[in-house]
Amino acid sequence: MTFAPEATTPVPASLVREDRETLISIERVSKDYVSDAGLVRALREVDLTIKKGEFVAIVGTSGSGKSTLMNILGCLDRPTRGTYTLAGVPVGDRTNDGRALVRNRMIGFVFQGFNLLPRTTALENCELPLQYRGVPVKERRDRAMKALAAVGLADRTHHTPNQLSGGQQQRVAIARALVTDPPLLLADEPTGNLDSRTSYEVLALLQRLNRDVGITIVLVTHEPDIAACASRVIHMRDGRIVSDTLNTPPLSAAIELAKIPPPEKASGLEAEELNDPVELQKRRLGGPVPFSVPLAMFGGALLGALVGGLYNAIILGSKNAIIPLVCALVFEAWLGVRSAKKRLGRPMTFDQRARLALGYTVTVFATFGLLFGWLAIPHLPKLDMTSPARVALALVGFVLVVVVAAAARFGLLTAASKLVWRRPAPPRTHAAAQT
Repeated sequence: MTFAPEATTPVPASLVREDRETLISIERVSKDYVSDAGLVRALREVDLTIKKGEFVAIVGTSGSGKSTLMNILGCLDRPTRGTYTLAGVPVGDRTNDGRALVRNRMIGFVFQGFNLLPRTTALENCELPLQYRGVPVKERRDRAMKALAAVGLADRTHHTPNQLSGGQQQRVAIARALVTDPPLLLADEPTGNLDSRTSYEVLALLQRLNRDVGITIVLVTHEPDIAACASRVIHMRDGRIVSDTLNTPPLSAAIELAKIPPPEKASGLEAEELNDPVELQKRRLGGPVPFSVPLAMFGGALLGALVGGLYNAIILGSKNAIIPLVCALVFEAWLGVRSAKKRLGRPMTFDQRARLALGYTVTVFATFGLLFGWLAIPHLPKLDMTSPARVALALVGFVLVVVVAAAARFGLLTAASKLVWRRPAPPRTHAAAQT
């Protein structure tokens, strides 16, 4: 039977939603830790039932036990005593691998710090939990695209975290948590790093997912105004639940968001990036290459030529110029990419690598061509360049040499970039938390 209280009166949560199926059941759960100061009782005989489709906020000060309870709900820790049942499955006594499987199959996590992989796109971040499951590439790509579209980021799929705002990064984290279609979403201080407006944007998204999709949400927070957006609020103190009441109705995050004045209109580059397709294209191209990068390449070329020359002289006893040339090209590409990583904080785009390879090659040929002409040509036999055909042939040959050299540099820069920015393999035991 459902009890319908007055809208302004909080009522015990046990009086409502009796008709819904139970998702979480905790009975007499305690958690003890042993420290240098002695035994710490983080949780004390906690009883809690959460029905499917509820939006629950767990509120408490530091040391109240809310984080410990969240860890047990998320199968990140086991209770010292008591039982925990999730969707009818006893999970409290499972092994580490067993709880990892439950986390990956049944729970989505959203963290205060977003926990996105910095050098991967929003789409790749969302695919990661499915990769742990062994889902085929095409299927996980489609599911990740749908999850990002559900949180309003269909146009940001190929952006890396440093190209997204804080609110957008948290929405990517929510999409990543939803991509496996879990029955339970655990959010640990999801608005802790966000301003008021962005916090309500995230909460409005969570409320919409809870209302439209029916996903069960458990949110940990220490802010009463954030907890007011949940339909049920649990207060904890000293490892115990001291109150468990309903918000009837909960605070609408969308309405509160509308009350906040809109942010000032972006100006300069920010406005152009948001509204001007030309500027968006420029951003995708990557912008100018820092001047220190070609300088690092030139230093690498000199170092490579020296190393190759010493190898020729000492090891091979040869005067072959190929080895010093190859070493110079490899060293200059490697040091150039390392310099770009330090200055840009991200991999160079295709356009940046192409411009760098061509511009550097033309500069080198022009510089050494002029130097060669000044030093060597007076001592060479005079060439007959009066024929237009010979002039054209010489120019074509010069252009071809420049293009081939630039193409070789581009290939080496691309290979070096992949090595410098290579992604580590996903850790085997980290699948549990989906990040």
